Amino acid sequence: MTLVPHTHWDREWYEPFDVFLERLVPMMDSLIRLADAGFPHFHLDGQTALIDDYLEARPEREPDVRRLVTAGKLSAGPWVAQMDEFLTSGESHVRNLEMGLKRARDLGRALEVGYLPDQFGHIGQMPQILRQAGIRRAVVWRGVPREIASTTFWWEAPDGSRVATEYLAFSYALGGDLHRFTDPEQLAAALRRKAEQVGPFLPTDRMLIMVGSDHSGPDATLPERLAKAEPMLPGLSIQVASLAEHVDAPLPDGLPTWRGELRSSARAHLLPNVYSARAHQKRERGRVESLIERYAEPLAALVPGFGWPRERLDRAWTLLLWNGAHDSACGCSHDRVARDVDAQYAEARAIGEGIVHEALASLGALVSEAGLLRFNPSPFERDGVPGLGWRVEPAGREPEGTPVEVVARGGWAHAEGLAFTFGDEPDVGDLYNFCWAREEQVPSPPDGLEVRGHRVRAVWEGLEVRLRVVRRAGEAVIRLEGVINNRRPDHRLRLHIRLPREAEGSVAGSPFELIRRPLVSEGSDLEAPSPTWPARHVVLAADVAAYHEGVFEYEVVGDELRLTLLRSVGTISRESIPTRPWAAGPGTPTPEAQMIGTTAFAIGLRANASHEVLLPDWERFALPPAEAPATGGGSLPAVGRLLELEGDAALSSVRRHEGELEVRLWNPRSDGPARARVAGRRLTLGPAEIRTHRTALAALRD
Repeated sequence: MTLVPHTHWDREWYEPFDVFLERLVPMMDSLIRLADAGFPHFHLDGQTALIDDYLEARPEREPDVRRLVTAGKLSAGPWVAQMDEFLTSGESHVRNLEMGLKRARDLGRALEVGYLPDQFGHIGQMPQILRQAGIRRAVVWRGVPREIASTTFWWEAPDGSRVATEYLAFSYALGGDLHRFTDPEQLAAALRRKAEQVGPFLPTDRMLIMVGSDHSGPDATLPERLAKAEPMLPGLSIQVASLAEHVDAPLPDGLPTWRGELRSSARAHLLPNVYSARAHQKRERGRVESLIERYAEPLAALVPGFGWPRERLDRAWTLLLWNGAHDSACGCSHDRVARDVDAQYAEARAIGEGIVHEALASLGALVSEAGLLRFNPSPFERDGVPGLGWRVEPAGREPEGTPVEVVARGGWAHAEGLAFTFGDEPDVGDLYNFCWAREEQVPSPPDGLEVRGHRVRAVWEGLEVRLRVVRRAGEAVIRLEGVINNRRPDHRLRLHIRLPREAEGSVAGSPFELIRRPLVSEGSDLEAPSPTWPARHVVLAADVAAYHEGVFEYEVVGDELRLTLLRSVGTISRESIPTRPWAAGPGTPTPEAQMIGTTAFAIGLRANASHEVLLPDWERFALPPAEAPATGGGSLPAVGRLLELEGDAALSSVRRHEGELEVRLWNPRSDGPARARVAGRRLTLGPAEIRTHRTALAALRD
């Protein structure tokens, strides 16, 4: 039995960051004293953020932290923060690992284990992300399906990459109560009970128990008490050790394998409705991620003569990683935390917009003609602008987008072969889980659905939706752009989209993946099976596609696709609700999560869609060309490309990194190759492969 003393440290959750920081500083002070006195090891939750938060307050303790990390008495990394995997982009996961491992190695030694203890499910591509960072082992809790009945299993990504994964069958807090047993016999009995609890899941005689809980410090007397209790545990060898020491052991033959995402609540509640809590933040995160990944970094990397703004981009990424933490990104926190998250998105946005403005101004001075400079962030041509290129046009060009005529019929709005309406229903759940007020309740249609030309208005008592339907030239997607005016609490508002037939499942966007899903996830008596799922940017059901700038919640019900536009609830958690008969957190009131006021939204819809059009459609929907005045007078032509990039692989990022130009691509197909050409180099990506291609900057200039 390996006991790993640890803390699970949320930077912010039911209290704001500064309140938890007041607890972190004395905890770390005492931990350093204890480690110097001989305490064998303490696991710092797989994050470097809490170390840096401590050192921001206690900079004089950095030599002590370095010494203890180097000696293996404190763990560091591999992540900056424990991010929600579905609400953050694939690029965010890559940067989280990259920055976390770099910082941990700078401190002396990195924990090279994909420790993922409390995320609300896990993306299918995580094994490939870990392997590409050099990590071969993972540790998870939530989301493991009933089919996996072993504490060790192989977890495979859709490309076939796999990591040996340790399953914390009874959470990261199984040993969190051991500090209560001061008597050796009591401690021995407690350890025996835990061994019996975990025993049925063990593929070998090796057992992992994490000793700690949320925002806890070390149990200083554990080694001493354990030495007294161990003689009372014949046949059970116990050590206090690190996570790395436990997983660094030969693996038995015959381990079970799971391929793809982990989104089951068979043995732990998954908390599936965080994806609709504080909906405005989900949209803003998607927009800011796109701003940094697809505009600021590519322009800064590719515009000739433009200096790489490393410090500003590092700051933007740090803000995104902090905001990506599972309690922060999910919106399931104190209202002040939500306001802090908004402020950090605003700062990251300002950084990105500043870099884009400066880079476009620089490019605008390099072109020969004056006029309106347009930059296309997509790898393919759009509206006459080359992929990852520019075009100078006469100033004063009319904005794109023409009204789409809408007709009301039978309580539905019809436009361009699509039909949609709205449904609103009571929600007596919390920030984690939707819950009906009556088990058989059905959504209420609007009291009035008014259509005038391309404008639609839906009203209920205390609730109004106004939107306009437009289409940009040459696009197959229609855009529903609107605002919700909400004046009442405890309800869920959804957009209902009619499908041409009943759907048996869906295809949805996820980081570095388009994944096929069933109608309902696996549930248990811990949490009801959930029909709602998160989608990153796109979802397809029965040939109808929907598009969003960030992550949104969807459900397929018969011949309808339903998208959650707003969920209004007033507490972090409730003690017990029919959809989750256990508390998932404290009952902290969150009146601002009732979303009283106005909330803007934008949804794209397309009929007769297919898997192949989803990502190009999304690029056109969510990544408009960037525009700026061109002063002219330079040597570059009026039309050109900053980087040659062609093919059917999807683009994740373009940046300068360690003296090279780095382009990250991924294959959205899991059943065949994708081909690309980058700066004259032909690439073939295997099914579902993520590929990072590097080119020397000097060679690119030549």
